Amino acid sequence: MRTHSWKQFTPFYFYTVVAGGLGAAAAISEARSIIGIALLLLCGILSWGLVEYTLHRFVLHDDAPTKRSPSSALAEHAAHHDDPRAVGHLFVSVRASAPVALSYGLLAWGVMGSWQAMAYLFIGLISGYFSYEWLHYQAHHGASRWRLLRYLKKYHLLHHHQTPDLRFGVTSPIVDYLFGTYQPVGKCAARPTEQTVPIRRRG
Repeated sequence: MRTHSWKQFTPFYFYTVVAGGLGAAAAISEARSIIGIALLLLCGILSWGLVEYTLHRFVLHDDAPTKRSPSSALAEHAAHHDDPRAVGHLFVSVRASAPVALSYGLLAWGVMGSWQAMAYLFIGLISGYFSYEWLHYQAHHGASRWRLLRYLKKYHLLHHHQTPDLRFGVTSPIVDYLFGTYQPVGKCAARPTEQTVPIRRRG
């Protein structure tokens, strides 16, 4: 990895500060039980799986014909499929992720009726997001001894190299199973290689 690649980690710095600031403000402004906080954090983490799946399937793999230029996020994801090992296209930029984070925060605030509850949900979401980015990096550049990580790596590489219209889950295949896009890793034509299957581009 090149020495200036620290810029790729800008989203981690940014969301660590935002989530940490929200958590500190929430803890100071109200008294909430540890169990209550833990449940909100857990719900936030679990909600990430749905956010990840929805964005990956319906936004980043949107092949609906249009005359508009592809969005920044869609273009970045298409480039990632063209060259999966390129670190420059591996992490989601702040510009692409900020609208999603803001929308989630406003929706959570509206549903919960409390910005403090939203803060803990948001921290959970960001924890899930960080897990996603780490697992995504491991899928393309890691060689883990853990069976689970090896399974997730193979599952994601099959999405890249054989089934770009299936296996959208990166942190977990559970949401794929729930929404009908799951396919066992045993159902593949051959061992995944760096011979990619590009996603269809709009335009």
